[in-house]
Amino acid sequence: MYIEHDYQKIKVPQEIIEFCDHFTYDAEREDLRFIDCLHMNLGYYGNDPKQLKEMRQRIMPIFE
Repeated sequence: MYIEHDYQKIKVPQEIIEFCDHFTYDAEREDLRFIDCLHMNLGYYGNDPKQLKEMRQRIMPIFE
């Protein structure tokens, strides 16, 4: 899966896609919530990518 960021196509790692699929369980992949989850987990909002990866590995979504 690719997203557009700063007019460039960015390949999203499968780990992030799967996390966002579960974390935004009822959102379609075109929904803003899902896209926002991708951007946040890629570190585009100023978050530390290393901390985000640790969070994804530690936090399990409530809804499966």
